[in-house]
Amino acid sequence: MVTIKDLAKEVGVSVATVSRALNSSGYASPDVKRRVLEAAERLDYKPNEVARALNTSCSNVVGVLVPDITNPYFPKVIRGIEDAAIENNYRIIIGNTDHDMDKESKYLEIFRQNNCAGVISATWSVEREEYSDKRPLILLDRVVENHISIESDNLKGGRLQAEHLTRQGADKVLIVKGPEAYSSFNNRSLGAAEMLEAHGIEYETLPYMHLERMLSDGTADFILKFNGIICPNDVTAYKVLNMLRESDVAVPRSVKVIGYDNLDFSEYVYPGLTTIEQPIYELGRNAFGMLMDLNEGKPAQSQVLDVKLIKRQST
Repeated sequence: MVTIKDLAKEVGVSVATVSRALNSSGYASPDVKRRVLEAAERLDYKPNEVARALNTSCSNVVGVLVPDITNPYFPKVIRGIEDAAIENNYRIIIGNTDHDMDKESKYLEIFRQNNCAGVISATWSVEREEYSDKRPLILLDRVVENHISIESDNLKGGRLQAEHLTRQGADKVLIVKGPEAYSSFNNRSLGAAEMLEAHGIEYETLPYMHLERMLSDGTADFILKFNGIICPNDVTAYKVLNMLRESDVAVPRSVKVIGYDNLDFSEYVYPGLTTIEQPIYELGRNAFGMLMDLNEGKPAQSQVLDVKLIKRQST
């Protein structure tokens, strides 16, 4: 592995001069800086982020926490964060918590040991002591009082779901509610309920965990009494579509199903899933930009990005 000493020897200058040239800190003549950068590229020099962190207040590394990396929503978010990070000469460390607070604590300690420049978290337990070290923090798709966050307009998204089913003729609707620990899911179901009530449409709610258990046990016939089903995300909608297909229920003639996210698969399931599109990739990119603003002492405000209806064959 090429070190900064190897670069200094190659160029014929001191280690301190190489450091100034690489980091644009202090004076290095244009000619020396050019030769150092050319040598770094020629020798494939990779800076040691940990060593750099020991000599500065933070490293060029950002910690990212997600509750479930297997959820197809999160890879696209992470891609947005990573693309923005690389463009700004940063790298990311991803922590998959599996909704486990002990795992989350261990990842936060790893971030601390690496002097991460900040944390982007899509988990829900940010009021814990481990988050109190003053490291810049951006909440992703989660809203907690006194914290800066970025999310899509989930209240509007829920309203769009309900309004669309109403216009398509659904008059007995099931709202499948996502995990109550997350504000994003709460606002989706709240927006849907408000819109259905405004139109005088009969509806019931069902926690998604109950639906998951019913689908697993083969006891989900309960949902067949509804002619419209609002799902908290596309993954849940896929499972509902599969159950209806196995029960020989015609979609959308007998039951209309709408999801939320517009994942890449939603165009290709059968029937194609009507859903609410949120700008998943942009959520990640913007979250990184907000974190950098905080890290540089600039003012940063919470952001709410717009959503839109994507009409397909399931409604």
